[in-house]
Amino acid sequence: MSAAFSLLLLAAATSGAATLPPGFAETKVAEGLNPTTMSFAPDGRLFLCEKHGLLRVTDGNKLLPKPVLDITSNVDAWNERGLLSVCFDPEFARNGWIYVYYTQNREPEKKDRTSSNNRVSRFTLKGNVADVKSELVLLELTNLSKIGWHNGGGLAFGKDGKLYVSTGENSTDSNAQTGTNLLGKLLRINKDGSIPNDNPNYKKFEGDNRAIVALGLRNPFSIAVQRTTGLLYLSEVGANYEQLEAYDSGAGPAAVNYGWPGIDGPHRDPPPSAAFRAPAYSYDHGRGEGLALCSGDFYNPAKPGSAAFPREYTGRFFFSDYKGWIKAIDPAKPETRYDFASGINRPIDVETAPDGALWYIERAGIPGGSDKANSASTDGSLWRVYWTGGGQPAKLAMIQQPASANVGAPIGVVKVALQDSTGKTVDTANDTITLTLDSNPAGGVLAGATKIAAVKGVATFPALAIGKPGRGYTLRATSGSLAAASSSAFDIENQLAAPVIVPATGSFTGPVWVRISNPTPGTTIRFTTDGKAPGATSPAYTAPFQLTAGTTIKAIVQRNGLTDSSVTSASIKIAGNRPYGLDLRPPVGGVKLPATADEGLPPTLSGTGIFSDKNLTPKAGFVPYTLNSPAWADGAETQRWVILPESAQIGFAPTGEYSWPGGTIFVQHFEIVTNKATNTRRRLETRVLVLDAAGSFGYGATYRWRPDHSDADLVDAAGQEEVLKITDSSGSTRNQTWSYPGSGLCFMCHTPNAGFVLGPKTRQLNGDHAYPGGRTDNQLRTWNYLQMFSAALDESAIAGYPHTCKIDDPTASLEKRVRSYLDANCANCHRPNGTGALWDARFDTPMASQGLLNGEVRNTFGIESGKVVVPGDPAKSLLHRRMGATSLAEQMPPVTRNVVDAAALDVLSEWIRSQTPAKGEDGGDR
Repeated sequence: MSAAFSLLLLAAATSGAATLPPGFAETKVAEGLNPTTMSFAPDGRLFLCEKHGLLRVTDGNKLLPKPVLDITSNVDAWNERGLLSVCFDPEFARNGWIYVYYTQNREPEKKDRTSSNNRVSRFTLKGNVADVKSELVLLELTNLSKIGWHNGGGLAFGKDGKLYVSTGENSTDSNAQTGTNLLGKLLRINKDGSIPNDNPNYKKFEGDNRAIVALGLRNPFSIAVQRTTGLLYLSEVGANYEQLEAYDSGAGPAAVNYGWPGIDGPHRDPPPSAAFRAPAYSYDHGRGEGLALCSGDFYNPAKPGSAAFPREYTGRFFFSDYKGWIKAIDPAKPETRYDFASGINRPIDVETAPDGALWYIERAGIPGGSDKANSASTDGSLWRVYWTGGGQPAKLAMIQQPASANVGAPIGVVKVALQDSTGKTVDTANDTITLTLDSNPAGGVLAGATKIAAVKGVATFPALAIGKPGRGYTLRATSGSLAAASSSAFDIENQLAAPVIVPATGSFTGPVWVRISNPTPGTTIRFTTDGKAPGATSPAYTAPFQLTAGTTIKAIVQRNGLTDSSVTSASIKIAGNRPYGLDLRPPVGGVKLPATADEGLPPTLSGTGIFSDKNLTPKAGFVPYTLNSPAWADGAETQRWVILPESAQIGFAPTGEYSWPGGTIFVQHFEIVTNKATNTRRRLETRVLVLDAAGSFGYGATYRWRPDHSDADLVDAAGQEEVLKITDSSGSTRNQTWSYPGSGLCFMCHTPNAGFVLGPKTRQLNGDHAYPGGRTDNQLRTWNYLQMFSAALDESAIAGYPHTCKIDDPTASLEKRVRSYLDANCANCHRPNGTGALWDARFDTPMASQGLLNGEVRNTFGIESGKVVVPGDPAKSLLHRRMGATSLAEQMPPVTRNVVDAAALDVLSEWIRSQTPAKGEDGGDR
């Protein structure tokens, strides 16, 4: 047996590739594969395509070592080319016909990759062998360029009995909108290769182009047809969005245009031309850590058996993303997406077996998008997922119990899990859980966040307290019809919780404002500033006070009928008289943003309670901040604020990302000068980003300002666009499109891989901010003083922390300016495990390790010897080209940008020209 067939054939898996919901199990069927797609024959056999030209078949749950078909000598398997799909004739049981889509290499001796084209052929299968000589070529597609991407490859019979073929545009976006070639299209042909005369473009186009029924596709990798309805879904790999494009194969054939390259993703308000069909479902690359929607299948098994999923799964469409997961939607209600499997190494296909099992291919292989990575895999594997029982939330369980505490003090972190009937946490559940007092002997009130959405099946309640002493309290958790109580009673002791002094013990270089607080109502805080113990005759705290010299503060809390609290002490050292940017950070009140987007956002910005008035005065406790190197915003100016939950703190890191507490809120406001001659300003939008209870994900929303600036309205999920009239200082006018991102677009950039929170981090905050009231201070110094970090910083060390700079900073080197700009605008994707990134834009990464100079690119856009940056040559530098582009297919950053940052492009050009192969790439500032 040759090495190509040295597969480990397994009857049962020893370990799983995927993390599955409770009630599901999986078996590895084979490994050592170079797989692309697969398809089930009507008789239940699974046929699997290997990229280099082998068609394999399963017998039961084993992959046979001998291929059904070997066309390796005729297949070009470079990059995304190869044997890409197989399907079966509707009368397969009678005629044995199978259909394949593959890239043929007409002249293998040529090395420029331009002697290939994709083709659709029919073979006759007898038993488990398809005779190579039985090939009938049905359709020769348009010749390919030397670019290896975007081949499409979908193949399936519709309910109308016609063969549908999906083709990619070969990374030339103009191909998708022309009727003179077959690239970037959905085709419809008869099973003998002829073209049905009822095709909608039969009289409009010529020759084989009459097979076109839909234009405007980028890279439709696969086709699935719902057996019961004829609904056809194309798995389209878009530029910024992954999309399911719909076509009805059970109705009369219709001419459709899906819109690429002009349209990518959901249609915005105002909608594009009515000639373009909106996706049936789409998601951006960031949401759910997406990368490329490779394939999917409808869950409508023909002969469901013991492996079949529960009834609620019937009719759903399961789809895989190359990032590592499988999810599902209901085509009738696509707005709800169901998590199913995660942790898979590059899943490339999902298929429903006749018996109701779900099979998937784990391609594995080499990470990244290089030619080599795309061309071959030696460790792909085939998996079968089946139902074993359980899996739905059936009960609640309090897995971390409340603890006895003093009056007003936290009763400890309480955790409630959603579990299935076996007691296993359902980690796909995100239901909202509510806590109330169950046994309430003293008539207390449960204070704190009592309504929390579960994260991976667990709701965490961090700061609950009760203001009345009593013995035998218990908690009750509810979620819909499910309920659970704490397993043991806890007591609230007849002693007050200790006060909190802010700032706490520490060393400072300027005057300090002290705030003392206690959550229990009706109490008196007494304090001293001479280090002596406070008592009944000590001053009562009523308002923050200032210290200009170091001392020790001590405080207690008193209330009639309760035992005094313990003493809190803070030893404060002051060496200097330079004021901080802000005196205080009081708790924020009146903000009405829900913990999760599912709870419904206020329809207007005023309804959020963020601002106190129409002058954009934020509520007390908001901390304004600026970024050393802000992301380009089409010429608009921005203001930013952050709101931390009371007593919550940030996990500081001198490099990399911060750890943010759950419930943190970020606000970003955009304005633009519409007339530079008169300095007329226009408010555009205010965005909010709200972190979930874990602080690692959350939701975003955009509020679009009305022209009269009276209020701002919530932008729908699809987003909106507006054409602004901009007048320059000479009086000349131009039109500029402004994109208002919908909630879904937030996740395009705010990815978990990038830490979700993009802007504030040490290198961006280590600089001065002009605070209200006329003070200017280093932001890290002020944030440290305000006790925003969980561990106090040494102020003397702040100057040594890294910091980025603006692109137009004349005091900084060209290299530092460029690298700062790339960090702000590109690093959310261009980093390890990013969205197809081949280079690292992070400022923290040494220059020599970034892959900038002579770095490989996934698409050269026809530039000979193009690289990320070609030293000395902006014209061959793809970074320069993509920053200067405005077409959807080429521009970077890819979303919400409609205007080129000309100043940044000039600096980039100057830096590229300053680089020569003879100079070292040592990563230092030049």
